[in-house]
Amino acid sequence: MDITDTVYPGGFYSLMRFLEEKEVPYDDPLAVLPPVDVDLAGLTQISVIADTTPLGPYEAQDARRKYATLTAEFDGESELLLVHAICVAVLRRRAPPAEALSLFHRMWHEQGQYLADALPVRWLVSAAVTFAAHGETPAQLSGGMGLAMLFDLIKLHDSERSLTGRPNDRAFPRRSGRKRHPLAFDLAPYALVHGDMDRIILARLWRFAEEDAVLRPLGFRLLRLLMEDRRTVFARVQRYKKRKDDD
Repeated sequence: MDITDTVYPGGFYSLMRFLEEKEVPYDDPLAVLPPVDVDLAGLTQISVIADTTPLGPYEAQDARRKYATLTAEFDGESELLLVHAICVAVLRRRAPPAEALSLFHRMWHEQGQYLADALPVRWLVSAAVTFAAHGETPAQLSGGMGLAMLFDLIKLHDSERSLTGRPNDRAFPRRSGRKRHPLAFDLAPYALVHGDMDRIILARLWRFAEEDAVLRPLGFRLLRLLMEDRRTVFARVQRYKKRKDDD
């Protein structure tokens, strides 16, 4: 196949170059992180004040600029959430300092339930991505990757679906005689009424979280959110399993 015929121009060569550019390390990341032995419980009692200092020209490797941007995002929230966010940002780059990794694991060991309850979903998913890359156990590595992929694909799928104008809590109607186009790779369509793939996916992820005390607060929080929200493909699939038509 000619490389210009791929879904992404340049194929995986271009994708890997893009990823490598995203992973260029920050300059002096330790300058925006507290010491590894910082009092984490104390950080939960301190409120973030946004840094309103005018920012200079954008530089992707500027750790202080990233920190200032995050202070605006977490303005009024606890300092622990800010420290977690900058830690995650640093750990997404190549060759992160060992102090950032130690601090990330310490936060989830000691303040995991607090973080799981207080972090916005975006940062919960980012934490899962970080566990996928830097987990201490097989459950953290596999569970983190599974949770991150699950929520990223829901976001990708449902963002495209939203272009139809149909609310995400409403399934498409079942209409007999409508042509069904083949799936990618000529896969057999999922049996919407009788299939169990969706339940197996969720049960396996729950097991990873259940098996690891550190991953548990994060995994349980994300999966319970999925269980309660009616706006995902997992919730919509249940409408077909109940054999109810939607208009």
